[in-house]
Amino acid sequence: MRRAGIFFQPKERRSITILRRVVVIVVFVIVALWSRGMFAAPQAEAAMEAARSVRIYTEDFAPFNYITDTGLTGAGADVVREMARRLGHDGKFEILPWKRALQIVDDTPGTAVFSMVRTAEREPEYKWVGPIIVTRGWLYKMTDSDLDIRGLEDARKVAAIGVQAGGAAERILHEKGFKNLASLYTPGNALQLLASDRIDLWEASDLVMEHQRRKFEIDPSEIEPVIGLGTYELYLAFSPQTPDFVVAPWQRVLDELRGDGTFAEIGRKYGVIIPSEEAEVLSDGDINLMTR
Repeated sequence: MRRAGIFFQPKERRSITILRRVVVIVVFVIVALWSRGMFAAPQAEAAMEAARSVRIYTEDFAPFNYITDTGLTGAGADVVREMARRLGHDGKFEILPWKRALQIVDDTPGTAVFSMVRTAEREPEYKWVGPIIVTRGWLYKMTDSDLDIRGLEDARKVAAIGVQAGGAAERILHEKGFKNLASLYTPGNALQLLASDRIDLWEASDLVMEHQRRKFEIDPSEIEPVIGLGTYELYLAFSPQTPDFVVAPWQRVLDELRGDGTFAEIGRKYGVIIPSEEAEVLSDGDINLMTR
């Protein structure tokens, strides 16, 4: 006679098999979660350390980022410096001519540059954090000029349009067939060139024009915008080879600045338009000719 409890009926055996499988799965999940917990912190810290090690470049171009007796200042510089501080980055930015800075960032992982306008042409060439500034671009002329400028076709006929060397305006106007571009390697004195008739038109943002107008003590009535070129958003642009996990912490701290009022405070200091959720965004049909 078989003793009770030693052998099981088929239904009982199936139940035990299922139970064993459930136990194995539960144990596997627990071990997996434990392992992820063990390695998640080191991985996150490694990503933060990489973000803190990014080499950042800019140029001397007021009022976005420029040199004073006390060091680098400007609306873009102040925003990026505060981002760096919150990340634990040393906040040391190398100042170079714009074209040289772009050459480095184009070719070198773990690098970034500011303040750069985000255009459709540039979209795949960088990884973007921003916007850090929003401004509006124009073609300007001196009020006493005899030029009659009513549109871009009229602008094609002048002798020289001053544009930032290596900037978006130079690139896009060239692609649109403009043959009369004067590339400016020292854009900080562009308004002087316009006032002395060395260029006929000057492409610049309203903020840049106002800064130079005050610097060179030119009356507001002496200069006028003739062609509006749209509203532009400026960014901190990372090299395309930089991993996303390095870029993401920078966007996170920028969002924090936007949320806690720091953006607004910096904006009031420089008189720039601080980006908001309601800020105008360029459509594909807009002319995007910002100087950066």
